[in-house]
Amino acid sequence: MAKTLFKILLPSLIVLVLVQCESKPIKQARGGEIIYDVSYPCLEKNEESLLFLLPKKMIMTFSNDQFKNEFIFPTKNSSLGLINNSNKKNAKLLFGLGNNKKYTIVDSNNVDLLLKDLPNYDITKSISQDVFFLDKPCNKIKIKSLKNDSIYEIITLKNLKIKNVNWCTPFNMINDVIMEYSMVQFGMEMHFKAVSINNISPKNDFLQLEKKYSFSTLKEYLKEIKAMLSIFDCNE
Repeated sequence: MAKTLFKILLPSLIVLVLVQCESKPIKQARGGEIIYDVSYPCLEKNEESLLFLLPKKMIMTFSNDQFKNEFIFPTKNSSLGLINNSNKKNAKLLFGLGNNKKYTIVDSNNVDLLLKDLPNYDITKSISQDVFFLDKPCNKIKIKSLKNDSIYEIITLKNLKIKNVNWCTPFNMINDVIMEYSMVQFGMEMHFKAVSINNISPKNDFLQLEKKYSFSTLKEYLKEIKAMLSIFDCNE
């Protein structure tokens, strides 16, 4: 059961995350949080019995040019997240399943190793500069997958500026926080949609990594993920 759960949860790891939108500008120095709903369009059609194991929400907590993405699982022993200092282009990827808790570090020196196995996108055009999402001014953009020419629409928030927010993701050509987007990787499709934005003061230690996580090099980290996902695919 543990191995099956591990194989199911790992596709979420690479997605890393990006995200975010409000009529009044968010007080960035004070910080805030964006809550996303996470869905799995392909699994919902073909493997619905597995969905109860997967996280249905992700929380992005931010302050200045640093943020933390945390997936919320139905079980307490599972964890998945990203701690990102986007100003310095340095991020920690982490996951946990029971006592097996690991993290790795991504920076400007090795980010290409991470991105080479993720989808590549290109912006085709900006559809509108005057879209409102959660009552906040946003942009709607069309992007194209360079692998299969599929077209996706994404929504980005205008008035929340986090430097290099998407630097270690396939959306690194986009400067703004993303409110709604989809991604297909290793046969799994994930859809993220922001459902609320709140002004909060994050705790001083919100970016601190718990000591129970052990370090793996990025190469080792990705090798383990690929091995686990080699038999996992979701064909529509």
